[in-house]
Amino acid sequence: MSSDQDTALQQRLSRGDETAFQETFELYFKVLVLFATKFSLDKETAEDLVQDVFVKLYEQKERLQFHSSLKAFLYQSVRNRCIDMIRSSKTREKHHMEIKAGAELEGLNSEDLMLQSELEEKIYHSIGQLPEQCQIIFKMNRFEGKKNQEIAEELNISKRTVETQISKALKRLREDIYPYLKTLILAISIWIGG
Repeated sequence: MSSDQDTALQQRLSRGDETAFQETFELYFKVLVLFATKFSLDKETAEDLVQDVFVKLYEQKERLQFHSSLKAFLYQSVRNRCIDMIRSSKTREKHHMEIKAGAELEGLNSEDLMLQSELEEKIYHSIGQLPEQCQIIFKMNRFEGKKNQEIAEELNISKRTVETQISKALKRLREDIYPYLKTLILAISIWIGG
């Protein structure tokens, strides 16, 4: 999303536009969940936490004030909720461990985590667009760590078919992800240089 689109969405939110809330949720929910899982939260907890952020955003629609971009606002809100959740753990042993984790989290570069989350979202989306057999083979190889021969035997197909499908998946990922990475690298170089 361009910064102009982000600004337009932010203005609509500030006016209490109901469709803007729905669009914001659809646009940012998945990537914010990935971002929240970087704080050592399981996916279910991360989803609950991100939903809470959106509920709070909706409840405060009458007095919404953005001091940064919508995207930055959402990431910061999720980050703060993650840290709050870690700090508010009930058991004593957990409490001590999570305070330490919370202190470490405050030292993490949120922008790096945000970029990593967005990249992961793009990769998962790209994998989800692969044909079913190609997707299954790729996940077995890359996520489950299975060798080509193991996959071939398990799926009752030739090893060559497995190799071809993995090759197709990697080609598709390069095609889908490269433009994003190119834009990201350009943005970082402008940011560092400017």
